[in-house]
Formats: sequence, C-alpha cells, structure tokens
Amino acid sequence: MSDLRVGIIGVGIMGAGHARYLTEHVDGAVVTALFDLDGPRMDSLAKELSAKSGATINQHASVEALVSDANVDAVIICSPDGLHPEHLTLSINAGKHTLCEKPLAPKSVDAKKVADLANASGLNITLGFMRRFDPTYIELKKEIQSGKYGKVLHLRCISRNVNSPTATTAMLLTNVAVHEVDIARWLLGEEFVSMSTVAMKRTKYANDQLQDPLTVLAHTESGVLMTIDIAANSTYGYEIRMEALMENGSLEIDNLGGLSISYDFNLPPRTHGKLYENWMGRFEKAYINELTAWVGSIKTGVRHPDLATANDGLASSIACEMGVASLK
Repeated sequence: MSDLRVGIIGVGIMGAGHARYLTEHVDGAVVTALFDLDGPRMDSLAKELSAKSGATINQHASVEALVSDANVDAVIICSPDGLHPEHLTLSINAGKHTLCEKPLAPKSVDAKKVADLANASGLNITLGFMRRFDPTYIELKKEIQSGKYGKVLHLRCISRNVNSPTATTAMLLTNVAVHEVDIARWLLGEEFVSMSTVAMKRTKYANDQLQDPLTVLAHTESGVLMTIDIAANSTYGYEIRMEALMENGSLEIDNLGGLSISYDFNLPPRTHGKLYENWMGRFEKAYINELTAWVGSIKTGVRHPDLATANDGLASSIACEMGVASLK
C-alpha cells in the first residue's frame, strides 16, 4: 500500500513536531504539503523534511489550497485554537481525513457544529489528545481497572509551563486543563458534571489578561474530584504530574513518565523525574504512538479505539466552558 500523503496546517512547535515525527518515526506516511503564514519558517521546514524523505513538499499560500491539493490524502491541523473549527470544516468538506490538535473549539457551541459535521462525514476525524497513547497513562489505566486498589477518589493534577506570554485566563481552561479533562474521561469512563476555578496569588510574570496560577476543581458523575494546579509561567521547567488517590493506595505519574504505586509505608520514597522545556520532549512517545495509530487507522479503515473523536473534543469543550463561566 502506498504512503499516506499528509498536509500540515501551521508549522510552529506543534506542526513542525508532527512533521518530524511522521518523517522520522512513522511508517507508511509522508509529508507532502505545508501551510503557514510565516513563509521563511515554512520553507525551512520543507527543505529539512524533503532532504530526509526525498518527497516533494508543496508550500501553500492558503488553507484552502492545502486541503484541495490532490497530493494530500490527510491533514493535520496545528493552527491557533480559535481557527480549529474553520480549518477542520474546510478539511472535512474537502474529503480529507484529519487530525486536529486540541481543542476542537474554545466554545462548545462551535465544537458542537464541527462535531456534527465530523460525525456525518464518514472520515477519520481525530482530536490530538495524545496522552491516551503515553505508555505511563496506559499503565495507570490498567492499574485503575484492575481493582487492586479500590475505587478512584481523587485525581490530583499538576501542570506547569515555562512561560506563556500570550495566554489568557480562559486559555488555562480551554488549552491547558482540556488535556486533564480528556485523560480523566478516558481513565474513568465518565463525564464531568461541574467545574469551577480558584485563583492563587498572581505571579509577576502574568500578562494583563491572565490570572496565573489557577486551580481547577471538577467533579465527575460518580463524585470523583479532580483538581488541576496550573502555572502557565513557572519559569523553572515544563512539568506534568497526576496522582490517582485510591481507596487502598496512591498511583502517581511523575514528570519523567514513570508510575509510582504506593500502598505500603515501607516503600522507598518516590521522585518526580526530570524537567523538560516543553511538552514535545515529555510526550514524544505519545505523539509518535498517536500518529502511528492515526495513520494505521486510515490505511486499514479500522479506527484505533483510543483515538479521540470529535465527540470527545465536544465533551471536553463543554466541561472546560463550565470552568470559564466560573471565572466571571
């Protein structure tokens, strides 16, 4: 079977990362087209990828041109959050299988419209919730489902970025907390029924549109509490941790990507692992595994069960919107 030809919309950190992972780590796919408003950046990446894959890479002047390219079978959307609904609609209407980075849309009304379109399209439309493919989150899910430690009582999440100069308070919900919302839904198999926020003392590094740090409190249908401690300008490093407090123990993912299981005070103390500059290093395996599953699903016509759907994106948008509403 011939390679899946992929076009990428937006080639910043996220889009360039996907392009390199596809080129260097994913069999059966080749990048054939790019679009970005930054022409020199797009040209530099095109030359880099072409030198590695030998493929001719078309550089487009518009999203419409990329999704209409006859040499593109599937599209990856890595444009700014607010443009996701428009770009995904264009891609679906062009008949392209699409992986859209999260969120599906910052507002649930827009997420609902594009989710309905995706569901009716018959195409493989996937949301970029890559933590479902991280080996440690997969291990955590298996431990939770084993029943050895009883039921989940509390999910405690820590999310740190080095700096976020253009972030707004709402984006801490729609762009950051949305990852925790999705992975919690995937781990627990239930929806959130409430979400609120609590402000901490504001860091001097926050811009005028940002309350940073911020704590999110959310309850699921069965009463599990999830707390998310978000710092968008931590300065010291990128860090993601999650602890599942169980009836009979604690299961914690550290920043290195290891799972600590505590059920006996005689166990050695746990560490939280190394720090990263950003999410690309910490979740490299997850991104590669996600892309591999997406490409394989399109080529075989059998969807991988852990690929996030447009409906998953909608559910996460609805939950995060409750948190945004609590800011007012």
